[in-house]
Amino acid sequence: MKYRNCKFTKIVLPIVLVAVMFAFTTHTTEQPEGTPLFITSIVPYKAGMIVTQKGVKKVTVYSSDYKERLQEWSLDEIPTGVVIDGEQIIATVAGEHKNGVYFLSASVPSDKSFLETASGACAPLLDAQTGNLYVCNQFAGTVSEIDKDEKKVLRTVHVLREPKSIVLDSKGKHLFVANFLPAQRADVDTVAACVSVIDKESFQKVKDIQLANGSNALRGMTISPDGRYLLITHNLGRFQVPTSQLQQGWMNTSAMSVVNLETLNFEGAVLLDEPERGAAGIWDVKCTDDKIVISHSGTHEISVIDYPEFVQKFEQYPQKDALAYDLRFLYGIRQRIALVGNGPRSFMIKDGNAVVPTYFSDTLNVVDLNSASVQPIDMVKNRVESRINRGEKYFNDAEYCFQNWQSCNGCHPGDARMDAMNWDLMNDGIGNSKNCKSLLFSHVTPPAMISGIRASSYVAVRTGYKFIQFTDLPEEFATCVDEYLLSLKPLPSPYLVNGELSEKAQRGRKVFEKFKCDECHSGPYYTDMQMHRIGEDIEFEKGWDTPTLREVWRTAPYLFNGRAATMKEVFEVYKHGIDKKISSKEVDELVEYVNSL
Repeated sequence: MKYRNCKFTKIVLPIVLVAVMFAFTTHTTEQPEGTPLFITSIVPYKAGMIVTQKGVKKVTVYSSDYKERLQEWSLDEIPTGVVIDGEQIIATVAGEHKNGVYFLSASVPSDKSFLETASGACAPLLDAQTGNLYVCNQFAGTVSEIDKDEKKVLRTVHVLREPKSIVLDSKGKHLFVANFLPAQRADVDTVAACVSVIDKESFQKVKDIQLANGSNALRGMTISPDGRYLLITHNLGRFQVPTSQLQQGWMNTSAMSVVNLETLNFEGAVLLDEPERGAAGIWDVKCTDDKIVISHSGTHEISVIDYPEFVQKFEQYPQKDALAYDLRFLYGIRQRIALVGNGPRSFMIKDGNAVVPTYFSDTLNVVDLNSASVQPIDMVKNRVESRINRGEKYFNDAEYCFQNWQSCNGCHPGDARMDAMNWDLMNDGIGNSKNCKSLLFSHVTPPAMISGIRASSYVAVRTGYKFIQFTDLPEEFATCVDEYLLSLKPLPSPYLVNGELSEKAQRGRKVFEKFKCDECHSGPYYTDMQMHRIGEDIEFEKGWDTPTLREVWRTAPYLFNGRAATMKEVFEVYKHGIDKKISSKEVDELVEYVNSL
């Protein structure tokens, strides 16, 4: 019996060790079968590349022809970004249980460690000068400085709202952080997101640079080839005009903002659209020595701009404020290259090529930037797309809009949430701008729209395509969009402590009940799904729709016209639902509770 056990151990133990090893790495000449990858980031690695994949939660090393998987690691949460440090692969992840950085070893694939940062970890940046790592924590609103060797967080700094990308200037003095959304009230003349400037030495925020009016959904960011300018890609919302003015970019346009790195001032926003054809879904931006390359996820193409001609034309432009309305500025200096597949987002520049994966079709486009030739590579064999996958694709596809000006993502960026601006949709009369709502739980908390003008979100989806995108979406497509929106899950609030209410939030729950907030904000979605007349905000006879409080920490500004920038202002300044005296302490506790939902 002892001999048999020993023999069993000798046979089984190597098998177990091999199985453990292959949990971290594989080597195969075949592409994955069926399951979509949904590539979230891509970087050059040796002769090939590394990609991070949302669909399978993996980091994968590919060969030089991009067809062979050499190594891959399965992660616990969705990978959001990756950087390379020699044989070390550093990947950020964001999810319900883990938010931070994985340290992986290409030479020892089983060597895998994790460092927690904060909610929504993304956009890792390696400082070649100091060796330190920087990570944006999107939903915590912070940036972490990390000692990658000791694997510990050194310093953390608050920026503004949802830091989405980060770059370091060529002098190594300033870090620039793109804040995804505006962090202000929406009922004012100028509403725009900002780029935060961090002094690297002190690790303190020294400035917030506000971009052009309507700037939101800041995603891509890079330094110009000559090191003089910071380039930021983003959506530009024309929230001050009725949404009937879709033509000529009078609702949403795609822009690249230019910031002077010497003065740290915003200089102008260049439009990527053309007079009769939008370039919607602007996403990533990269530079070569003489070109600016930009991806457009909504129109499935890249823009390639001649940088020397661009900078000459930009600097000679007489009135840079007018750039944000000039749909002809890029004539003669920009080429639009159509890609194979749907939804290009992140891409890389390598060997004179733009290597661009399409998010919704997993096709890798190798684009020769000199000849504009496109070589497509299918990254998944027999790819299977669910109805939810299709719905998300349609939601982000500007081809289902008149002249390709926008998709649903145009006003609901960031997984169908909101853009933090007011819009006059004209469905309740002209001149009645309302704050854009998140679409989380929209289908299960009727009616739709702040004014309750739509009986349900099923109706709103179809009327949105008809009256906002000016197209007739086939019913089969619309039902897929419904399923996608129904599939949305709330993110855990960054106000929670180990997934539970803090002591302060627990006291806030009692304040919530004391002031009878739960009479309107009740049930699992914290809404009674009724219309209420509150205070002096009486525009309609029935009042206003009661919004869900789930994920409210993410959906500022507040109230029907977005006049409250923070939840504290809702209670302290506007006394929403408060009909008796409330102390400052109670306000703080109430805010903590509501923001924890």
